[in-house]
Amino acid sequence: MEAILAGAVVLAVGVLLAFGIKKFSLGDSVTFLALMLLPLIAYGVVSGKVQEFTAPGGWGAKFHEVAAKPVDPVPLSKSIVDGEFIAKGDYVMLEQAARTIEPGEPIALTLQLGRGSFYVESVIREYIRVLSASDPEMSVVIIDADGKYVASSKGIVVAGLLDASDQGQQFMAALRSATPTDILNVPGFTDKSIPDEASNVEALEKMERENTSRLVAVTANRVPRGIVLRDMIVARLLVGLASDKK
Repeated sequence: MEAILAGAVVLAVGVLLAFGIKKFSLGDSVTFLALMLLPLIAYGVVSGKVQEFTAPGGWGAKFHEVAAKPVDPVPLSKSIVDGEFIAKGDYVMLEQAARTIEPGEPIALTLQLGRGSFYVESVIREYIRVLSASDPEMSVVIIDADGKYVASSKGIVVAGLLDASDQGQQFMAALRSATPTDILNVPGFTDKSIPDEASNVEALEKMERENTSRLVAVTANRVPRGIVLRDMIVARLLVGLASDKK
């Protein structure tokens, strides 16, 4: 109870300070994020789960150090389900892919523009339905003929498009086209991404602006490298602030 009360008190103070910082522009985003993490740290210290914590003056520098580190995207080899399966309507492959997905692992389904009737609407819908059971926030990532990132959307949004006759036809027509602007004109799709060399705090700032919990990380040549998750970044920041005694 003492740990919970301590965390609640720090949370209340942190919220007030964070409100002041955001309203009157008194600090940067790193300071704001640090205040939001303090209740968790206070709980860990009082409860005894966190035995060692850097002193004032040291923790701030440590937080900035972690925040400035480059993002660490979940590699495509772990997060992407290849759209080649869809072309054949291979539900056996779909079931095998679903069984190998680890709990909490982000999923992205890649589809390539300009392949004519290669993809079938009903099969795309089924893939999204099955994969969303493992990752409700799964992404549909669109690439061009050169494998470069074009756009992305949530799987649930694409499923909704396919369920709506007119929008479903618009999406399939844009997918069969080789023109990137066609897919960007489909409701729910965006070309927003984050450079794979961006810092953790830069990624969090962009996620806040775009009101999203994940972004596609791309190389300098716009090739998708992986998926960046807000929860993973926040976890790294917290681990960087506090450590357990061995």
